Amino acid sequence: MFLKRCCCFLLAIGLSTGAQADFAAAFKLYQNEDYQQALPQLTNLARLGHPHAQLLLADSYQYGKGVDVDINQAYAWALTAREFQQPGAAEKYIELRNLLPSRRIGKQAYVEVSQNYGALALKGNLYPIVHNLYQRPQQIKPLRQPKPDYEQRNGAVAWAVVMFDINENGQVENSKVALSYPPAVIDEEVIAAINKWTYVPPRNAYGDAIRLDHQTHVFSTKKLSSAKRKVQLEHQTYIDAVKKAADAGFAEYQYKYGLIVQAGLVKGEKALDWYLKAAINGNQLAQFNIAQCVLNGSQCDKDGNKAINWLTFAAKDGNNPQASYLLAQQLLDSDNIQFDPERAAQYLAQAAEQNYGPAIVEYASLLAMSDNPKLRSAEKAIQLAEAGLKQDSDNPKLLSTIGIALIEQGKQQRGEAMLQQAIEAAEDRNWATDNYRELLTEYAGQLQTAEQP
Repeated sequence: MFLKRCCCFLLAIGLSTGAQADFAAAFKLYQNEDYQQALPQLTNLARLGHPHAQLLLADSYQYGKGVDVDINQAYAWALTAREFQQPGAAEKYIELRNLLPSRRIGKQAYVEVSQNYGALALKGNLYPIVHNLYQRPQQIKPLRQPKPDYEQRNGAVAWAVVMFDINENGQVENSKVALSYPPAVIDEEVIAAINKWTYVPPRNAYGDAIRLDHQTHVFSTKKLSSAKRKVQLEHQTYIDAVKKAADAGFAEYQYKYGLIVQAGLVKGEKALDWYLKAAINGNQLAQFNIAQCVLNGSQCDKDGNKAINWLTFAAKDGNNPQASYLLAQQLLDSDNIQFDPERAAQYLAQAAEQNYGPAIVEYASLLAMSDNPKLRSAEKAIQLAEAGLKQDSDNPKLLSTIGIALIEQGKQQRGEAMLQQAIEAAEDRNWATDNYRELLTEYAGQLQTAEQP
């Protein structure tokens, strides 16, 4: 029975290539001569440093497959693929070098590509610098962690990797099973348990309430080493099947194998290596993981610029509101070399449209307080903040945003009352109130137009 399940599993791997814009899916489109769909995907992958995609771009420019013939661009991408030691790239480079109408122009085209997407450029702007030892990100103290109810599993071996966020109140949000074995067997139990977990509310160095996103926990019913030999063999067959698909270049399974390594189920490998392979291969979940790594420094050096670049890829199709939100936060950091409030507003709007609470809070605040006239809109800020309060009533950040926006509209008394309400709400949640009191002091008594009824 288990062998049958494994065969179905491997078949599912083979049929899943079109579900995501990874190299396998793009290559299939290319082979089917659907260049209109294939070329944008291959271009994206080539810019991430996927050498086979780079070589196919060279082929496309050489023969005009979905693009105008451009021998200079073909030469540039073939030479870049050679840098990454892609099989066939050296031969393609020699072929194209002999076809160049001008060596000088060809070299110039290569320099432009290499400066942005060559091996050295990607190491500096995108790829993480890995630590030898894992460094835990900010510590947080648990208050309550009830265990899952496994009673109905009759001692079966099962595990699940769960990802979740911790909000400003120390509560779990956005919990989801990233991977489990056997698939879906204990998913309901672990999600039911983790949603009840609570922590000491996280604070930054100034005592302000903050969120801790993208936390990971591994649940298991029992130790695999204590299971029967047959069960251990079945489990190893599952691991081997995922590894085989990962080695075959399927981005989804490179990401899943990274999760398996991170869970400690495989020894002698680094999860980040597999996440990077999956990320270069176009997997947006892996791209988000790499971004988190360079943000918190848990497995690699911190680098805000690289975080922005990875989050840009992860948020590309608009289906990951958390990536869009974190990208916007980085773009709003004036210390970041890519500081860009207008671009940040676009990503916040994208995430807010998907009803992602933190993005609603941040976007409403930006609209109320931005010094950029293109962004500032008191009316829109109030509308957005009121919508956010339907999700999180008495949220101090949303209440203060409404207060500021009301004062901007000339409704001084109502605005001050709302700012006072924000202070009281922060006190009720045991949040630091200094920022809210400073806002009330700053905006109190300002000369405004007459209060409207």
